[in-house]
Amino acid sequence: MKDCIFCKIINGEIPCYKIYEDDFVLAFLDISNDAYGHTLVVPKKHYETIMTCDNSTLAKVMQVVKKIGNHYIDNCGFDGVNILNNNGEAANQSVKHLHIHIIPRKKDDKMIVSNFFCGKVLSSDAKNLTICPFEEGGNLEEICQTLKISDTQDVVLDGQNAVVLYSDGACSGNPGAGGWATILSYKGKEKVLSGGEKETTNNRMELMAVIQGLESIKSNLPVQVFSDSAYVVNAFEKKWLEFWRSNNWKTASKGEVQNKDLWQRLLALTEKLDVKFNKVKGHSDNVYNNRCDALAREEIAKLQN
Repeated sequence: MKDCIFCKIINGEIPCYKIYEDDFVLAFLDISNDAYGHTLVVPKKHYETIMTCDNSTLAKVMQVVKKIGNHYIDNCGFDGVNILNNNGEAANQSVKHLHIHIIPRKKDDKMIVSNFFCGKVLSSDAKNLTICPFEEGGNLEEICQTLKISDTQDVVLDGQNAVVLYSDGACSGNPGAGGWATILSYKGKEKVLSGGEKETTNNRMELMAVIQGLESIKSNLPVQVFSDSAYVVNAFEKKWLEFWRSNNWKTASKGEVQNKDLWQRLLALTEKLDVKFNKVKGHSDNVYNNRCDALAREEIAKLQN
């Protein structure tokens, strides 16, 4: 949403102190710094409240809440966490973008926590029962370095009965020697595939990576595909393929659809399997995307030697 402050943070328009990020969820420190480690967990897709959020996205958000809560207790010296959520103005929801508060706790910390108040004195008799005394608040950058989870950008699909497929393609020259790679994982088991062609294009390699991965799946399980190629993802998310097929494989300008053979091959696979495409940011800190990129470039090197 254009004017949503959390959407601006998610899109990188406003900086944040990031604790954790994956392809669906972002967690960052509350800028108010009213409690040491006060963390907000938000879905990357805009939903106003829990009630308007789809079940799949909500499950991903809560998996991250659980991951961070366990991390704070197991690795950061806390004894427990408060998990809070406000839905609607009457419930004191300050930002109309679904967010879950995580507040790390220690035994006998004398903090008072509620959905309606954070770090404020309730009465003159309770002046010491603030969420976090100022001198313990600390610098947000230092807190972030202490608490953040290092394995950022891992896909959160724990407990979901789905195959995760990461893919990437690369080309030297475009056209030129190209390589593709895909990593499939299911319940901790991994399959890695890669290959290349002497004369091809980057887009063909991006498509081939997904095709080869899907063709290797022998089950009827749902598949979550993660690609950094807008060319691939948008063809499904923006319904380009539906238009091309209905338009006799012509573009809106009446030109021939490029890579028609691969699109038809991929389309046939998506009609046989339950496939969901997800866009990831390329060349960032996504370990699986980076692995696929490295494997694809190794295939190029083989062809050039």
